[in-house]
Amino acid sequence: MALFTIVITTSNDKDVLERIAQRLIANKMAACCQLTEPVKSVYRWEGAVESAVEFELKIKTRTDRFGVVADLIQTLHNYDVPEICAVAIDEVSQSYGDWMKAQIE
Repeated sequence: MALFTIVITTSNDKDVLERIAQRLIANKMAACCQLTEPVKSVYRWEGAVESAVEFELKIKTRTDRFGVVADLIQTLHNYDVPEICAVAIDEVSQSYGDWMKAQIE
């Protein structure tokens, strides 16, 4: 199993994602959060094809912290069903991995 994971979530409200990022970093649940510029999402919701302008938050954390990160996202998010996806980081440089380990409790 990978030691680190990137958790991804999106929202149409940039402030919501900034609050999530701030809380994750302040509580040492993530090493780094990156908030992207707007992206256009196309998806099916309640039987209809929808599209929306959203922001994406990438959260770099330890794989074993996924559950608490997901819980915090769910608590603070403005969507009823927020995207909470994890992508394993299979390789990381030694120095960056050491830095990440030091940031997350």
